[in-house]
Amino acid sequence: MLHRLFTLTILERLVATGLGGLAVSKPGRSCRFAGIAAFSALIAGPRPSQAFAGSVSGGGEPALHAISLKGSLIPPIRADLAEGHWDGIPRPPHMVLVPSGSFTMGDGVALCGADERLVTLTRDFWIGQYEVTNQSYLNLLQWAYDNGYVTATSASVRDNLDGSSEELVDLDSEDCELAFSDGVFTLREAHYPLVWGYPDGYDPAAHPVLEVTWYGAVAYCDWLSLAEGLPRAYDHSTWVCGGGDPYSAAGYRLPTDAEWEYAAQWNDERIYPWGNEDPHWCGEANYTYCVDWTSPVGNYREGVQPNLSEPLYDMAGNLFEWVNDWSMCDLGMLPEIDPAGPESGSRRVMRGGCWMSSEYYLRASDRNSSDPGYRDIIIGFRPARSD
Repeated sequence: MLHRLFTLTILERLVATGLGGLAVSKPGRSCRFAGIAAFSALIAGPRPSQAFAGSVSGGGEPALHAISLKGSLIPPIRADLAEGHWDGIPRPPHMVLVPSGSFTMGDGVALCGADERLVTLTRDFWIGQYEVTNQSYLNLLQWAYDNGYVTATSASVRDNLDGSSEELVDLDSEDCELAFSDGVFTLREAHYPLVWGYPDGYDPAAHPVLEVTWYGAVAYCDWLSLAEGLPRAYDHSTWVCGGGDPYSAAGYRLPTDAEWEYAAQWNDERIYPWGNEDPHWCGEANYTYCVDWTSPVGNYREGVQPNLSEPLYDMAGNLFEWVNDWSMCDLGMLPEIDPAGPESGSRRVMRGGCWMSSEYYLRASDRNSSDPGYRDIIIGFRPARSD
């Protein structure tokens, strides 16, 4: 159901710019499907008549499958993205090593990213090559449920660590692609894409997971750590990462705000993850209703970074991505080493734009935010881990 899809008036949008990012409406103030037009006027550009994206290629990569939709080309789907299990433990997502370095955070223009400052990251770190998929989340969620780390009903998944009962996933939404019954989680097609994006049906396994709160993204990272015998990065009674220093955490976690931007723009101050050229009607990212829903992860390769052994995908578009930091719009212009963001706040940063946003939100420096308990069809995440 789209009743929580956030919409903004022009006044709210202007106020949001001064308060630290794109304001996401609270459930009591949000609109149903009819409100999408108002939202589109603010974050979406002209709606393309056809969906098109460039193909993914490269030596040694897994097999690709092409699909078509409404007579338009939809980019190939990587065949290895529906992660399975090994030795009874869910397979971890594929991670890419990002070497330490310095870069200019901010670009002088982006929403809450106008301040430019030199940031140095002293640790190498790993970041998910893709946004976490429905299948990957389901596998680990089932493992967490079987081990008592969460509780679940047909309507909701809630945390069960350190005395926390925060909602992690909203299963009650008809646009959630996860379902629960009789102790078993399954995948399902969502209502919205069956009407608009994929009227002939689709397999949600390789699509990025959505309707997940910031807590749900953090919990996934901690489940990964527990499954691999690593210490959890987060205390679920305070939701502090690494005792206040996320870079020192041994387990999986969300990328910091600075890490995410560094991975997206590299160290050459590019405007977008793929470079400085504006997107060409869905050729570089799934945005502005290119597919009328999410696309399977791995469809949009984000340029070439000589310091990375492998490319990252979908850093722009598809879904906004939760990151670790509390949100503060004005970060100042003083140089900083391993920034961890504000010590407290009311909203968490999210990055990268989504399938219905305009190209403005695809900028590597664009910073949006939402209440950590918020969940919707436009927010997902990818994990990170210090090397």
